[in-house]
Amino acid sequence: MAGIGFELKKLFNKEGIISTVFAGLYATVVTVGPTVMVILFLNLMYYILPYVNISYREREIISSTILYVFIFSLIISSPINIILSRYTADKIFQEDYDSILPALDMGNLLLAVLTVLTGLPFGIVMYHLGHFSIGYIFTAYLCYAGLVFTFYCMTFITLLKEYRKITYSFLVSLLTGLLFSCMAVYWFQFSVTNAIITALAVSFNLIAVLLMTRIRRNFRYHNKNSREVLFYLKKYWKLLCSSALFTWGIYSHNFIFWFFSPYRVVVADVFVSAPIYDVVTYLAMLSNISILVIFVVNVETKFHTAYKTYCESIIGASGKDILKAKNQMIEVLRKELLFIIQIQVIINICIFVLVIAFAANLGITGRILMMYPVMSMAYMLIYLVQSMMIFQYYLDDAGGAAVVGLVFLLGTVTGSFVSVRFSAVFSGMGVLAGAFLSFTVVFFRIRYMLAHLDEHIYCRGNIVNTKAKRSIFKKKKEEQQKVVVYSFNK
Repeated sequence: MAGIGFELKKLFNKEGIISTVFAGLYATVVTVGPTVMVILFLNLMYYILPYVNISYREREIISSTILYVFIFSLIISSPINIILSRYTADKIFQEDYDSILPALDMGNLLLAVLTVLTGLPFGIVMYHLGHFSIGYIFTAYLCYAGLVFTFYCMTFITLLKEYRKITYSFLVSLLTGLLFSCMAVYWFQFSVTNAIITALAVSFNLIAVLLMTRIRRNFRYHNKNSREVLFYLKKYWKLLCSSALFTWGIYSHNFIFWFFSPYRVVVADVFVSAPIYDVVTYLAMLSNISILVIFVVNVETKFHTAYKTYCESIIGASGKDILKAKNQMIEVLRKELLFIIQIQVIINICIFVLVIAFAANLGITGRILMMYPVMSMAYMLIYLVQSMMIFQYYLDDAGGAAVVGLVFLLGTVTGSFVSVRFSAVFSGMGVLAGAFLSFTVVFFRIRYMLAHLDEHIYCRGNIVNTKAKRSIFKKKKEEQQKVVVYSFNK
């Protein structure tokens, strides 16, 4: 979330409760605002359209299509996104801004290929087994591709630092989709199923187009060196694996319950899911999403400054000053992790009390209410592990992050195969076991890295980027001198 820290520091440095509240709202909008807007958009569309009047089968088709679109678009885009994040960060450090657009184009090409390779076979299955129309299949594919590219463009959002305009892009696109769905149903006599899926496709693709347009307006120059991104995929394969393994681990327990649990449901002979278990997962995710907001605020306003001071202390600082900067950074890391855990535990307790008090009014009853406590605890640990993996990236420990992702995936898969046979109360024990194991591994891995941080940062540092930065600066300076001499001679 590079660039957010500058805005947050300005807001939090102002005195007064109003400034602090506004800073918290700003961080919330930047981090989880798009997610919240999409959720509100879906519920508003269900409320406005005659959704309750359609058959149960049609409602199941809509929910299953949306579920598959969201899950697999995130699985496809996450590994590519993290490599592009590293690439663009390096290019910004080198002040090589002409390489941003080639990275964007290469990422677009890779994701276009992946969406075709994954979407085409499933579309064939939908046509032959589910007997869906070509129009519905094509619209669902557009929805899937649009969301993939929306997630991808979010990678470059931090480069723009135009967070209000980005929020407006989401808001305008979703409102456009909502208006389209109303016109499609009430004016053009679309079915509610087709109208909802088409509105989602319009919204997601419009978001991707608007974000990509803003990126191209800010980075207008193109050096036509797209193959360097492929080199990064090979060089930083551990980084790619850490993201892929962790993302697979997040959804692996859902897949196991889809196929092996008594909650298994098959819709239209194509979509396999476990609606009860998926709803519990969704509620647990929402109740713990505040961790991301707290993490961004604390990392960008406190830890990043301490980490930067430590890394720069080698330039002209004494050994005593380096040790002092290191100890301050470790203390900030320790305090912020404890703060995140304490605040989230309080939030979870409050949410659980509210759920118990108003469960019947919210439609949360029976097995969903029984599954929720364990699942909520599991997702709190999952988001904590995700936050600590980002700390590993700060410490240049992509290999350790990949190990954490692997432990999380294997632990969740193994535990879910066992817990799928348990009663509803303990059905979430599988993902809880995987989250606890990965949390233990990442905790001790970070402790090890902090104990050996000096030699890891200073003795194994990569000076290639510094050389590249100097080379680019020298090249630009020579080009400027050539232009001046040519003009003078003329």
